[in-house]
Amino acid sequence: MDLFVMVVGASGIGDGGDKKYNYKVVAWTNEDDRRQTKIVTTNADPEFREVLHLPQNKAASFLNLEFFSVNSADTDAFFCGRANTALPMKTNANVYRKVKLENLETSGNIVTVGYLEVYLGLETG
Repeated sequence: MDLFVMVVGASGIGDGGDKKYNYKVVAWTNEDDRRQTKIVTTNADPEFREVLHLPQNKAASFLNLEFFSVNSADTDAFFCGRANTALPMKTNANVYRKVKLENLETSGNIVTVGYLEVYLGLETG
């Protein structure tokens, strides 16, 4: 079985100012098999519109997503937030999810920093 994740974009991230930032998303269901999107440069909310293929070789219940701001060479990354969502229960059907990106404040409180929009499709091989 394979999981196809279309990372549509993020909202609540960009400030619309003059400075542009580079963003990427890393996704996984099993820690040892991470996939990442291309880097998107924008001063607004990033749109990725990229499909990531995650083979499901091990049992998994959740999709994990991490959102980063990176330099143009992708050699230095700043963690912006993490999200997770349950995998679809049905095969061969697409499910849309808008998931909260959360991070910890220095005080230890969890805060919402934005949202990721994804389509999930669990397909049999």
